[in-house]
Amino acid sequence: MALERSGPQRVVHTRGPLRAVAHAGVAAALTVSLAVVLGGAVVPGADATPVERVRATAACSTPAGPFTPATTSIPAIGRSVSVVRVRRTPSGAVGTPPVTKRGKWLMGLDPQVRPGGGKGSVIMVAHTWPDDSALGNALLRSLAVGDRLQLANGSANACYQVTGRKKYGATKVPRKKAFRWWGPEQLVIVVCSGKRLGPGRWTHRTIWYATPVVDPG
Repeated sequence: MALERSGPQRVVHTRGPLRAVAHAGVAAALTVSLAVVLGGAVVPGADATPVERVRATAACSTPAGPFTPATTSIPAIGRSVSVVRVRRTPSGAVGTPPVTKRGKWLMGLDPQVRPGGGKGSVIMVAHTWPDDSALGNALLRSLAVGDRLQLANGSANACYQVTGRKKYGATKVPRKKAFRWWGPEQLVIVVCSGKRLGPGRWTHRTIWYATPVVDPG
């Protein structure tokens, strides 16, 4: 599939710890936004196999502390996908996974708040593609309130249950609710949605809110 290219990068500033989200005009694409617009930096080393059929997950327990996940298991879409840490720019902009055939099935993790820390928003992002072929598209089709996700790295895991799914206008994302560094820990997943206006430009953002859960015993 050919990728579209477009003009120079723009940065949209926001308040608080999530100060900006870079908007890179990119590929046939999508790009998820954490505030108003999205886009972002290509992440070196993000060439690990991004997609596999979901496997049986370990029991959900409380992590001993913050950790960096390597995979996200998402039973709702029947997949376990690789996680890549997305770099922030000097101005505080949050990046997204690479806009490539492999990158469209990677889950991006903002490094500011890691799972298992007990507070703040663990922010994850995924691409939506206009041909309906990316991770974000699969989440839009299938991830619903009540579904679980598991983040893991081989030595630690954290499970979350979706408690809310909201669709906002691109400029109407409630930053204090979605992108907070204070308060109880929550997982926030952001993808572009609505109508595609052009490369990297969509009318809406869909956000899933999820809270930590543990298995009894």
